[in-house]
Formats: sequence, C-alpha cells, structure tokens
Amino acid sequence: MQTRCPHCGASLHRSGDQEPLTKCWMCTAPLEGVPVRTKVNNPTIMMRVPRDLGRRPGALRLDETASPTQTLILPQNAVIKIAVIQGARPGAEHELSRPLMTIGRLGGGADIEIEDPEVSRLHCSIEVRRDAILLQDLHSKNGTFIDDARVFASRIDESKPFRVGSTLLKINRIPI
Repeated sequence: MQTRCPHCGASLHRSGDQEPLTKCWMCTAPLEGVPVRTKVNNPTIMMRVPRDLGRRPGALRLDETASPTQTLILPQNAVIKIAVIQGARPGAEHELSRPLMTIGRLGGGADIEIEDPEVSRLHCSIEVRRDAILLQDLHSKNGTFIDDARVFASRIDESKPFRVGSTLLKINRIPI
C-alpha cells in the first residue's frame, strides 16, 4: 500500500502486515488520519501483430540502373566558381569539381574551407542541378544569408552574393 505525506509529499510505503506509520520518514510530521491508497497495477494489453508488420524495415535499395546523383550535373559548357568578395581572403576562388560540395570552416573537413571563425565546420552545401544552383544551410550556428535574410534552402541567383559567417561569397558561371 502506498500514500503520500500531506506535509512534504514524500512517498510512504506500507505493507499490509506491518503496523501503520505514525510519522513521515522525510519530514517527521505526524501521519494520524492519513488515508491509505492501494497501488493499482495497470493491466497488460496483448495484441496480435501480423507477421509482415513485426519485421523491421530494411534499407531501401536503388535499382542498378538508377543513379543517386542522376539530377546533379555540372554544366558541360561552363565552369562554376565560388569567389570570396569580403572576408579573410577576398578574391580567392574555389572551383566546383563535383555537383554537390560543402562549405565550412578551415580545418573542419568541408570541400571548400573558409578562414572565418563564425563559419561552422560544415556550414552549407552547394548543389548544381542541371540549370539551377541550390544553396542549403546544414544546421549552422550562425546561419546562411541572402540579402540579409536567413535561408535554409534556396535557389541561388548568380547575381546575388550570399553570406556565411562574416564572409560574403558569390557564384560565378564562367563559359568555356
């Protein structure tokens, strides 16, 4: 049997064969006239689960003909570069060698590393999908901004610079 102390709220346990408690073990207040409640056990509910629902789902497999980066394609008639406009190394350019690349802090392991302590290790990613260039924030602490508006994912216009930390970057498409 169990009850609570009306003074301090401590849980009081009593067995049926023991004499009733006269004072609280926690606050030592007298317990005369405290009602004793019996603990109610919740019943167990049994359900029959069909065999096919009992299995854990496995990993999805791609068809051998489908490529996971089928829509990520670098243009064949242009080179895409990311230029530093303002920051620690203005004028530095980084060429996109793959259709999906990450931008992050120097020493953080990103594809393109920037000398800026306000940039996260993996700050954002740049995706090239046929004609579109997409910018996606990778849950960075200080955010990714286009025109002073924080963005989480956006199609990026080549004429507009974007900011990571205190570094301003711009996409340049150079025809070959």
